Amino acid sequence: MQVVIRLARPQKVGVEYFPLDVDIDQDDKVAMVEALHGVEGFGVAIKLMMKIYKEGYYYEWTEREQILFSRRVNVDINRVNVIINDCIKWGLFDENLYNEHQILTSKGIQSRYLEIVKRRTLVEFIDVFLLISTDLFKNLNNIVIVDINGVIADINQVNESNSTQSKVKESKVKESIVNNNNGDSCPQVVDNLKDKNLSLIATAFQQNGFGTINATIKELLVELLEEYPFEWIEPAIKKAVESNIRKLSYVKGILKNWNANGGMQLESVDKPKPKAKAGAPNRFHNFDQRSSDYTADELNNRVDEIAKKKRAEARERYKNQGGEQ
Repeated sequence: MQVVIRLARPQKVGVEYFPLDVDIDQDDKVAMVEALHGVEGFGVAIKLMMKIYKEGYYYEWTEREQILFSRRVNVDINRVNVIINDCIKWGLFDENLYNEHQILTSKGIQSRYLEIVKRRTLVEFIDVFLLISTDLFKNLNNIVIVDINGVIADINQVNESNSTQSKVKESKVKESIVNNNNGDSCPQVVDNLKDKNLSLIATAFQQNGFGTINATIKELLVELLEEYPFEWIEPAIKKAVESNIRKLSYVKGILKNWNANGGMQLESVDKPKPKAKAGAPNRFHNFDQRSSDYTADELNNRVDEIAKKKRAEARERYKNQGGEQ
């Protein structure tokens, strides 16, 4: 007698379509991104929404995803990060969830996602990612709230958490307005950096449109501070902006040129000598440092490496399955 075991189909998370209003470009948040970055910025924003809904209601913006996404849309990775930085700044994506969990989502995205999937057998929402009120779930028996580890959460605690997050967010907005009036605004990710000089350089990096600070960018900024005097770096950033080339590799090229020619001319500060590059890892990171941003060849190589690894894993699984039969 042959026994056939049918495995349950994996629960679908993403959706195959999402509503896109014909006047989406009239939305202030989208309009600001398009005003700053033109059709390229608009296209990247729409591509991001497509990816978010394909994944579900949020998109983890890790270094790996940055590389793959920039490859798919054929836009330089640094340019993509500049556009995303403005998407977050103007409210297209939630700033708090990006800073705390490195995900791209919004209240509107989650509301539309719920409307699309509410007739499914089972739909899971992660409590700390929720921006919509759980009151919307009252008449839906198929909605499950879980914590970030997949354990079912208490919906009452979720409501309290969302209420607290809302109050904290309002407080941060008020604090941000005060800081902006004083001219001392500094992004949260920069505030958390311990080193004062690194904090100042990271602030200049973001305010001049180079992109969002992530682990890789922080590592490269630390490397610049180890190799060149602090007084050189911000002027180099400004010089890159004047040339309309917002790439860290270009900033490093400026610094190398100054170093080769005896340093930059400072009006009130004596020219400091460049620091020798430290060989040991510093307190900010424990991995090998990169000396430049990703080039097109590097992106291709990274994507090829990932593809080869996936193919090897698939072959190994197929081989193991064949052996079991």
